[in-house]
Amino acid sequence: MVRVVTQDTYNEVVKENIEEFSMSPEEAVAEAVKEFEAQGVDLSNIIKDMALCDDSDITSCLEKLSTCLREKKYDSAHSQLEKLKNELDKDMARRIYAAKHNAYSILTDVIKECKNDTCVIRPALKTITSLMTGHPDLLDEKGVSLQMDILDTIDDSETLRCLLKWIRECCIKHEINRQNIFNAKVFDKLQVILMSEKLTESEVRDVCGVLRALVLDDDVRHEFGKAHEHASVIARGALDVLTGLLPRFRNDKGVTGDIMLTLACLIVRNEFCQDVEDAGGLKFLLDVMIDHPDVEKLNWQALKLLKALAGNDNVKAHIVTSGSAPLIVSVIARLRNSETVVTAGLACISALSLRSPSNGGVFFDCGAPMVIVDAMKAYPQSVSVIQQGSWAIRNMSVRNSMESKEFIVHGIEDILRNALVAHGEILENDVKAALRDLGLRVDLKERWTGKGKAMTNDLD
Repeated sequence: MVRVVTQDTYNEVVKENIEEFSMSPEEAVAEAVKEFEAQGVDLSNIIKDMALCDDSDITSCLEKLSTCLREKKYDSAHSQLEKLKNELDKDMARRIYAAKHNAYSILTDVIKECKNDTCVIRPALKTITSLMTGHPDLLDEKGVSLQMDILDTIDDSETLRCLLKWIRECCIKHEINRQNIFNAKVFDKLQVILMSEKLTESEVRDVCGVLRALVLDDDVRHEFGKAHEHASVIARGALDVLTGLLPRFRNDKGVTGDIMLTLACLIVRNEFCQDVEDAGGLKFLLDVMIDHPDVEKLNWQALKLLKALAGNDNVKAHIVTSGSAPLIVSVIARLRNSETVVTAGLACISALSLRSPSNGGVFFDCGAPMVIVDAMKAYPQSVSVIQQGSWAIRNMSVRNSMESKEFIVHGIEDILRNALVAHGEILENDVKAALRDLGLRVDLKERWTGKGKAMTNDLD
């Protein structure tokens, strides 16, 4: 079990080092840290230099904000919020310390009281976002209600963006927060924003950020979440809207990329893939890859969406017949210095050639084997690249045995066998399956063997 100490206990040791052992402040802190770590104490949530200050900036700011609330005077609130945010942005220890000193309650009260004062509510929303970064447990029913109330009444774009960033932060790595926010009908309110004629580029990106956060499944404390349910509801109400926004914001690479990434996160059912294609999404993303051949992030986002769309067999066939295969191969070759693009490209080839020998044949005709081999050769230590490459090789080769010899000619056998040595059990099944489907020698493990005895039925 990890041992911990309170901030006060740590501060006392630092002061004792200064007063009783005549150490300089810096020496006192270093000695205290060394002493506690030697005892196996976790100091990650301790502010190391707080004992050197007569008054903590955090507690000072919180006290002054409390005074503003009591006196209903907020002239100095802006400066105190800015100062507090700067402290909270330094590290997690300061955020935890502030939370223990009632920062969440004070900030939500300030937001509630000043929701019509943009000079106060904007820095207050930014500060509470900093407070809850990596620390989303603070959100309560009062906070969710406050978020929804502001969403309903706000008419200021900058304030809206600050609010959306707070909501997004509350959803990251916290399943209960996601469910509570979703159950508060946040999607209905986000739909209204997306359908507004006054919608700005920045608002689109922030709304997309919230939508993606609502469909995360990243809270290890909960074995089963509702990411799929959330994605299904959002997809039914937003796929056509988001796809319709692509042409509207086609000149903004950031917005285009965020929309494509959001669509990829929402396409969790077969029919949703068809909906996006019917709305013109496939043609648009292929145009993006053609128009922006050297933009790494945009191509990665387009590849992610292409892979998601391949979940529907009809759409998958149309993706290849629309000329995507040479585009994908070209992206991998052109942006081979980006591991994320290479991984996404190999995943695309794997998905598009799965259970489709004809699609696999198209990739052979496009020169994919050499590009795949070169990619795996360039990233021998990357589990994701080797795994996706192995899957692509399998899916392309399993029913194209004659064409698959091209992989062997380019030296894939040595790469796969070296991967077995380098990664062992992590990639054993994937690499051996690729070797097997290429017709190469491979030692497969027999997972279960009978004992040579006849089976009996106790009921006989």
